[in-house]
Amino acid sequence: MWSYFNKQYKLRQNIIFQKREEEIHQNRLTFFTNIAHEFQTPLTLIVGPVQKLAESENLGEKSKKFINMIQRNSSRLFFLTQQLLEFRKAEYDHLEVTVKQFDLVNLIEQIAELFDEWALDKNIEYDLELPTELIGWYDKDKIEKIIFNLLSNAFKYTPQNGSIKLEFSIQSDKARTLHIKVSNTGKGISKEKLESLFDRFFLTDNVDKSDTDLFRTGIGLAYIKKLITVLGGDINVSSGSNKGAIFTINLPCSKHSFKEKELDTEGSQILISDYLKNILEETPDNSEDTFNKMSTLEAFLEKRKVVLIVEDEREIQLFLNELLKEKYKIIIANNGFEAIEKMKNELPDIIITDVMMPVMDGIELCKKVKSDDKTCHIPVIMLTAKSSILHRIEGLESGANSYIPKPFHPDHILIRIQKLIEEKELILKHLSQDTFIEDIKDLPVHNDDKELLRNVIKLIRDNIDNENMQSLYIEEKLGISNSQLYRKIKQNFGFSPGDLIRTIRLKYAAELLRKSNCTVSEVCYQSGFNNRSYFYREFKKMYNSTPKNYQLQNNSRIR
Repeated sequence: MWSYFNKQYKLRQNIIFQKREEEIHQNRLTFFTNIAHEFQTPLTLIVGPVQKLAESENLGEKSKKFINMIQRNSSRLFFLTQQLLEFRKAEYDHLEVTVKQFDLVNLIEQIAELFDEWALDKNIEYDLELPTELIGWYDKDKIEKIIFNLLSNAFKYTPQNGSIKLEFSIQSDKARTLHIKVSNTGKGISKEKLESLFDRFFLTDNVDKSDTDLFRTGIGLAYIKKLITVLGGDINVSSGSNKGAIFTINLPCSKHSFKEKELDTEGSQILISDYLKNILEETPDNSEDTFNKMSTLEAFLEKRKVVLIVEDEREIQLFLNELLKEKYKIIIANNGFEAIEKMKNELPDIIITDVMMPVMDGIELCKKVKSDDKTCHIPVIMLTAKSSILHRIEGLESGANSYIPKPFHPDHILIRIQKLIEEKELILKHLSQDTFIEDIKDLPVHNDDKELLRNVIKLIRDNIDNENMQSLYIEEKLGISNSQLYRKIKQNFGFSPGDLIRTIRLKYAAELLRKSNCTVSEVCYQSGFNNRSYFYREFKKMYNSTPKNYQLQNNSRIR
């Protein structure tokens, strides 16, 4: 008898406790929802004016960074408030479903690209596995939020040097189901906590108390589950101690899985929402980029050229300085030894040197410049009062690119400098254009080097998908030494063999993005890149666009 009353008492206590918990939740949610509504007006007054500021001209670099920071964080705040308001609607089954038929691949790639910089910063191995097409009926807005939230969650709780994998496929069952799998390495979640993971305002305590990076879901995972449920799908999670987590989502994507009123048959381009792009997008700081790191080729071409004048005669120094200073940045050295020391601090784009000088003459200087891997690409103009053919031969044998006897006409030296710089720029322009160097016979490279360079470029192109193709591979195939290969490419192109390989890979990738139906991930691996985040960064440097945006802008088949 007492046992029965005791059970009834405990049952009533549990019901009271559950009601109290639900009341607390509803009060909490109502409070935050009301605040979210209040945020709408000030957010509008932040987002609108800052957008106008961003469009202003003559903004300093610091101002641009601050404006980008405001845009990024106001977009994030807008995204969070919208999630809260939609979660409230979902609680009362007021969320509407609108599906249309499209290929999901483009949208996935656009979302996935947003996290490439994050992967680079944390050195995370970030893989995207999806087929060439995923045609089905989807609610673009909800799918976008589900994928973005899951990836955000994965990146937030994946440690440095960890890994994240995003997989998509369509299962050909009766309902035709989209299968999504997001897995990441990390500390994982204990089994007893997995059941509560999708509860509202849940916080796991499965990690070390000294670690402040606890697994907080807030309404994030609860919101994802609501969206998935509204779409008629399901979500499961598996994890374990030090095993990270695997989220598996199944969503129906056939037309007959949805009601007639939920179907949108109007065709339009499917692009990622702007506010999602702004949350993670940052303006890259190229202040530390150098040409040797293969930053944008355009930045190199626009940079003010540096001319090193090596001359012991004071009057000649002054004359050349006055002649060139309006167009070029000038460095002056009194002899070859002083020039070598000054080049340790700043490499010039061209060297003008006298032959006869104390301490180290022009011939010796030229030999040192041309034998050093760091400087062998720099053109050298020799000036001398010695006009005999033997002295000219001596100068040219030392590696000089041009030999001008004194007295010289000012226009002669101006035009010679311009032409030598243009020769280098012509090669760079060929490399920065969207077409390959089909034949280098018309390029201003040394005649003795043309056959070698042609073979190098052909070898790279023929093995473009070989991720192990590096300088060593070329050296072994062509039977030349490391120093010989480096010097020849540096002299003619101005950068290292590794940079040449990467540039040709990127150009091939751009060609595939323009002309094929391949996904960005497929293009990445077909171009020989084994790290999609690295590919994303280098492509963006060269083309000032992410791979996906470049494809959308230049490939009519994808649009």
